[in-house]
Amino acid sequence: MKEIWTRLREKFASTTLLIKPVLSPKSSGKNVLVVDDDNAVCQIVQRMLSDEQYQVQTSQSVADALRAIEQKPFDAYVMDDKLPDGSGLDVAERIRSKGSEAPIILMSGYDGSSVAWRAEKFRIFDFLQKPFSRDMICNAVKKAIGLPKVALAWSKPGNRPFYKRSVTGRK
Repeated sequence: MKEIWTRLREKFASTTLLIKPVLSPKSSGKNVLVVDDDNAVCQIVQRMLSDEQYQVQTSQSVADALRAIEQKPFDAYVMDDKLPDGSGLDVAERIRSKGSEAPIILMSGYDGSSVAWRAEKFRIFDFLQKPFSRDMICNAVKKAIGLPKVALAWSKPGNRPFYKRSVTGRK
């Protein structure tokens, strides 16, 4: 298992070194990156969020997502946990290493408790269990983007993370 992670890190590290970031001058506050290996899920989530006036970009792999985040900043991220070339948490790790505090919403068709520790480490804002409704995804993104940066900083390790509330159902 350790060898797999090492190979993935080397693969993505060499890929991203070739790409120079191009940051947009000002964000509209509504740019969302959706990452899921199932193109149908990407299209559905994109349609749902676009109807709510979000600018949505989609990616189907860790490699595609890493290229996207090097190209421009996003105000929120919605990512599947399991991807063909890694995990949404691999993307979350890169986002946090770049210094971004943008909220990350992790979605999965599997039990979220297996990724809870890593999710807490990377300050995952929320966890959505698939299948989810239009209201669930739209409300999660709206709540995430609407939070002041102080509230997002509150979710850093050592403080009470939002992720635990979502997975355990406690308030």
